[in-house]
Amino acid sequence: MPGYHRVVIVGVGLLGGSVGLALRQRGLATTIVGVGRNAASLQQAVTRGAITDFSESLNVACRGADLVVVGTPVQSIAEFVKNCLASELAADCLVTDVGSTKSGICRQLAGSEFSQFCGSHPMAGGEKTGVAHASADLFLGKRTIITPTAQTSTQAVQRTDQLWRSLGSDVVRMTPDEHDRTVASVSHLPHIVASALASTTDSSLIPFAASGWGDTTRVASGDVEMWRQIISENREPILSALRIYSQGLSQWLSAIESGDQTAIVSLLESGKSARDSSVVS
Repeated sequence: MPGYHRVVIVGVGLLGGSVGLALRQRGLATTIVGVGRNAASLQQAVTRGAITDFSESLNVACRGADLVVVGTPVQSIAEFVKNCLASELAADCLVTDVGSTKSGICRQLAGSEFSQFCGSHPMAGGEKTGVAHASADLFLGKRTIITPTAQTSTQAVQRTDQLWRSLGSDVVRMTPDEHDRTVASVSHLPHIVASALASTTDSSLIPFAASGWGDTTRVASGDVEMWRQIISENREPILSALRIYSQGLSQWLSAIESGDQTAIVSLLESGKSARDSSVVS
């Protein structure tokens, strides 16, 4: 298992805070420094044990760091990575992120000067944000997708793989484009569908809603600005996933309008089979 002398977490929210808690629980890091603009939130992260110290200065925090994890909203990740790599990091420092999109980030980080960066995305989390909801076990048994590119050093790829395995993840490698197409269907589309259902349900009917409505719309409670950035960054893959989903809805509309019981049974069985064969709890 890897060990780190000085870890920097930029953006100590749900994922960043969980990385810190997991590293400390497993004895993998001596010092973990959180970076952010909100001193109160950073102090909360110290109190929770996600970090050992904090700084509002990225350059100060990064001095001598041998691991940096960027957990900010996706549209700011590339800039933070650039600034980290321009700091006084340890010579063998690994810089990675936990962003939900990858193509745009990796395009901005193309070049040999970014060889220490390897993108990653743990498929874990929930609708509740902030370090208050972080967990040392968040990544256990979950998949983490890492997205090395042509300029990513072999060492950075290996160390990113080792990092997530040491936190309990199963690691899968994809290109940034493959990653974005995948998460558009299994993460981003479900959020949009949940939001659409929640917003089109008559408010007078919600007091009668039970677990079916609640389970289906749960993720719609996610942070709006975070999701605006994700949708903006992954626009084309999401549009493609939405078109496929729209075709499925059209089949439902047609079957119900025509009263085609055979078609309704077929659609229900198809959905049941797909859900029953999944490994999602």
